[in-house]
Amino acid sequence: MLARLRTVALSGLQWSIKGLQFWPLWGITLLVASMLFKLNELDHQFNVGGMNYWKWAVNLGAVLLASFWTIFLGRRARAVSLALLGLILSILLFADLIYFRYFKDFISVPVLLQAGQVGELQASIWSLIRAEDLLLFADIPVAFALAGWVLRRHAAKRNPHAIRTAYLSPRKTLWRKFIPATLVFAIGWALIYFPVVEQKNGWARGLFVGNWWNIPIYNVTGLLGFHGYDTYRYAKEHWFGEKISDSEVQETKEWFADRLKLQKQMENEPLFGQYKGKNVLIVQMEAFQEFVIGRSIGEEEITPNLNKLIGQSVYFPNFYHQTAQGRTSDADLLTSCSMHPLPTGSAFIRFAANEFDCAPSIVKGDGYDATVHHAYDGSFWNRNNMYRNMDYDQFYNIKDYTIDEPIGWSLGDESFFRQTVEQLKERNKSPFYALTITLSSHHPYKLPYSNQELHVGELQGTIMGDYLQSTHYVDSAVGSLIEYLKDAGLWEDTILMFYGDHDNSVYDWTLYEQFFGAPVSDIDKDRIVRKVPFFIHLPNDEHTGVVEKAVGQIDTTPTVMHLLGIPMDGRYLMGVSMLSEAPKSVVFRNGGYTDGKFYFVPSGNGITGSGTCYSINGGDAAVTDSASCAAGAESAKQDLNISDRVIENDLISTFHDEDENEK
Repeated sequence: MLARLRTVALSGLQWSIKGLQFWPLWGITLLVASMLFKLNELDHQFNVGGMNYWKWAVNLGAVLLASFWTIFLGRRARAVSLALLGLILSILLFADLIYFRYFKDFISVPVLLQAGQVGELQASIWSLIRAEDLLLFADIPVAFALAGWVLRRHAAKRNPHAIRTAYLSPRKTLWRKFIPATLVFAIGWALIYFPVVEQKNGWARGLFVGNWWNIPIYNVTGLLGFHGYDTYRYAKEHWFGEKISDSEVQETKEWFADRLKLQKQMENEPLFGQYKGKNVLIVQMEAFQEFVIGRSIGEEEITPNLNKLIGQSVYFPNFYHQTAQGRTSDADLLTSCSMHPLPTGSAFIRFAANEFDCAPSIVKGDGYDATVHHAYDGSFWNRNNMYRNMDYDQFYNIKDYTIDEPIGWSLGDESFFRQTVEQLKERNKSPFYALTITLSSHHPYKLPYSNQELHVGELQGTIMGDYLQSTHYVDSAVGSLIEYLKDAGLWEDTILMFYGDHDNSVYDWTLYEQFFGAPVSDIDKDRIVRKVPFFIHLPNDEHTGVVEKAVGQIDTTPTVMHLLGIPMDGRYLMGVSMLSEAPKSVVFRNGGYTDGKFYFVPSGNGITGSGTCYSINGGDAAVTDSASCAAGAESAKQDLNISDRVIENDLISTFHDEDENEK
């Protein structure tokens, strides 16, 4: 009996090995199983919408479409191709995971076109990688081992049969390759097409018409499907897209005409033009968030200098960053040009040649000297080209600074501020408009030990502890900046603005709860990530106070125009002065918004009714009927679509030409 069982087992094993040799789908089957496991694991980590039936089906279909073509290859070529395909897809998934941990979004084609900047982010990238991420590559050695076994097994000199199969009749070739390949392709196509159409006709109706958030698209298409759709979207936009219609151009111009009515209210309000001719110095602080302002750890203030300066300034505690994938460059676009960032990639890189109405060119019309200062490579974020187009008189970059205080990416903020004030003195031009962009508080926030002056207690050694150290250092540098301005005789003749450019990419909420000493609610999580400080110090400490109005980065240039007395006519800006009584919502790139009374957080499916609407009463927020946020959410979508339409079609250039012809 045992001998018979052994004979049967050996026969079964031989049959299995023979099947592996001759059946063309075994490698695809292994690849599909491996990739579905990985996609499921990533879905849990993304946590933006469960792996529902539709997403399972679309993921399966995507892997089949990615691999069906290997059936046409010979055994050896197929084995190697599948192993390489598995490696390439695994690298893509790994890159998506790391990118998502930093940006809370997925890699897109425009982002890939910015890949030259990856080298500058090495420290941040390494800090985001975890040991368990290697599981994404656990199957790759097996895949290449199987490929090696097939190569050896089917080497022509050892297997004459491999030569004979090359002379099979066309009918046998059709049966053995074309029919299975067609079947796999058809199954893959059906598993994508029918679920996507079903959802487009249901809860995802209209989702693919807009261009405002990638998360809901992922929840329809899965990760590989998202990359397929993103490639199609990019090709349509840049290669095969239809030109914008005349009616869309007219609709967009009418939107700006309506916005102009709100913007012009400032021209009849008290502060309009009160600081005409004063210098303007704007400090864009890297990853600086509002939650550290006014707080202490132990008995030590985290931001003592900023706390003091806020008491001498106009402070906006409900100021929000509105950035997307372009991060620092998005903050620059929002602040300087009063336009929303793109949903994918950076406008600085994708559309640097477009025409914008930006602060430098606007204030130069009033006789200002406009400069921008950033102690880093001028090519990063394509700043050289973008700043030239924005009409700055000069861009001071790393070539113009002495790196006498190396910290993080480049120059420490204290030396950066000192050298920047010296540059402004050397230019000796008045009035001036200057934008300065700091770097010391850049992720992953590793300061030299000699600069770590804050005692962070139990947070020592965590990324939150490192972040608090970096914000404390930046605060010290701000204190030095004030002294430099006073010594240069500029303090009482300069409007000084500070704001944070984007969030700090720290999403471990246990660290926040440890810092606050209390649980963090869902609404607070969203607000903490989005809130950055903004305050305006006016000459002679005038008009100090707290303005509770909800405002955003997009409102900065209109605010500068308000103070300097520059009319809004003929400008195509989306923001409204923060100092004006005109009402306007703060719109986020994901379709969320707040108007100070309500705060809307969209769901992962993109349906307004599925999002969460909060009623805000002071610092408190409570969930309320989603209908209360419906109109605001639709208006937010329209704002984003208008901005995308303007940037992608260079419509400001068109509008300026039309305005010129009408004169």
